[in-house]
Amino acid sequence: MSYYNKLIYQIKRKINNFVDNICSDLNKTQYKFVFQMIYGLMEAQSVKLSDIARCLKEDIT
Repeated sequence: MSYYNKLIYQIKRKINNFVDNICSDLNKTQYKFVFQMIYGLMEAQSVKLSDIARCLKEDIT
């Protein structure tokens, strides 16, 4: 199980570096939104907002 945790951490780190490169002039809230959307798109493998929210474990119907 620790292998998966390490893999997820590495993927999030790479997404974080990517978002750092493209969103250097955004404020913290906008940066967090972009990061979570990219991560949600990858995990959900869908562009539907409801699917992304479920993957991020958001309380959105």
